Amino acid sequence: MGPPNETPFQKRAWIIFFTYGLLAVIGAPILILGTPPNPPSPEGLTGLTLAEMATRIPGILGYVRSISTQLGNFILGLGVLIMGIAAIPYRKGEKWAWYVFWILPVNLVIQLLNSRGGFLWQLDAAFLVVLMVGLFLSYRKFFPTIG
Repeated sequence: MGPPNETPFQKRAWIIFFTYGLLAVIGAPILILGTPPNPPSPEGLTGLTLAEMATRIPGILGYVRSISTQLGNFILGLGVLIMGIAAIPYRKGEKWAWYVFWILPVNLVIQLLNSRGGFLWQLDAAFLVVLMVGLFLSYRKFFPTIG
């Protein structure tokens, strides 16, 4: 499980990523049930409430709910995958897992750029910082001969 002279942080850095995946798994059922995010994205983009949109466009609520369900399914699957990678290969110090986890901060940067300062961007920014700390401080575990 990694080099024998690992720091306590390097030994436990996998917990950061496991927790991130667990939070995704915990939050996914809200979307899977078809509950749109609050405030819903269509509301932020159109300036109309969901009720106003439903009055103007029959069937739009069903469409928004179906997109929400699909997003929830994706988040659930991604959360389980993140937990699995964190608990086994990342914890063992397999380099590919360290590289794969760079997709998480990239995803959060894209999400922040698309949020337009909207709902809970601060949470995304906090997750970005925590994930970057986890990646940078565990660097020596994966690349002990470099640096």
